[in-house]
Amino acid sequence: MRAAILEEFGKPFVVEEIDVLPPGPGDIIVRTSAAAYCITDCVNQRGELGKQPPTVLGHSAVGTVQEVGSQVTDFRAGDRVLCGATPECRVCYWCVRGRPDQCAELFAAPGPLGTSASGLEVTTTAVGGYAEQLRIPAIWAFPLESERPDEQLSLLGCGITSGLGAVFNIAGVRPGSSVAVLGCGHLGLWMVQAARYAGAVRVIAVEPLAERRAVAGELGATDLVDPAEADPVEQVKALTAGRGADFVLEAAGRADAMEQALPMAHNTGVVVLTGVDTAATTVTFPALELAIHGRDIRQCQNGRVRMRRDVPRFLAMLDDGLGDPDRVISTRCTLDEINDVRERCYTRRELTPVIVPHGSEA
Repeated sequence: MRAAILEEFGKPFVVEEIDVLPPGPGDIIVRTSAAAYCITDCVNQRGELGKQPPTVLGHSAVGTVQEVGSQVTDFRAGDRVLCGATPECRVCYWCVRGRPDQCAELFAAPGPLGTSASGLEVTTTAVGGYAEQLRIPAIWAFPLESERPDEQLSLLGCGITSGLGAVFNIAGVRPGSSVAVLGCGHLGLWMVQAARYAGAVRVIAVEPLAERRAVAGELGATDLVDPAEADPVEQVKALTAGRGADFVLEAAGRADAMEQALPMAHNTGVVVLTGVDTAATTVTFPALELAIHGRDIRQCQNGRVRMRRDVPRFLAMLDDGLGDPDRVISTRCTLDEINDVRERCYTRRELTPVIVPHGSEA
């Protein structure tokens, strides 16, 4: 099968054949039908999150099970599955305490995938979605029951779950509240849509790119803030009677946005930090703001989802009119176009590309 291999940090992906290993006892082999390309993999590709080449990236994909290992009981050949950014082993310290977003297997070493045509022993990082086949532990896969097309469902492994999870699982946005969203790429646009669905009366989209602000307005933002026009913190306060927003959801993945998020919330407001920069990035907050003003900072790793619970729940919300996946998908492309896609994502000319590894045969 063919895959886009990260052979060296900072270099283009190499698309070539891989002789895939048979499934281990707890593994499944999945024929990939669609994989969402995430901006996080631009960071991975530069070597700033610690992933080691040669490897296949991609953490949000949909496909059909082809083979199962001898110990796999949850799936069988022919099952349609979502392969997402967070596993659920259901036995580790975190999973049994209701926090599978911190599952011990999330931080395990990448698994072996196979040998490339050029002789490299290639691993899988996360689920390795940028490939025609996935070889993954079954704990990274989740059953799918939906009539939606695979391209839409591929967004469920990361962007939709992170955005909706931030709103419903972490922030707990309430009807009548005000919400500011910092950054309106793929993740931020799902936060905007979810906040309106949750009943927020004011959804403030803070985004420097005019075209992304416009999309945020189409998808439910009530106010559009250009941070180049004036201090975005002051602009948000002006829209909220001088107090700041009830909820501030950061989706920009930059330290300056994270630092702006805290004062953008009112005293006792909730701040959710979601974006990912480099592993070395540090963020500084004034001690007075943390100690005295009652603001509540919360972490968001993939929306703190429980995938088996939340994927059906979020699908029901989409079917009820929460949002429009097709408006967030910016292009559909093949594996051979992945380097163009990566460059356009890195320069913020794409929202969410979806890779269809088998083309029209998917």
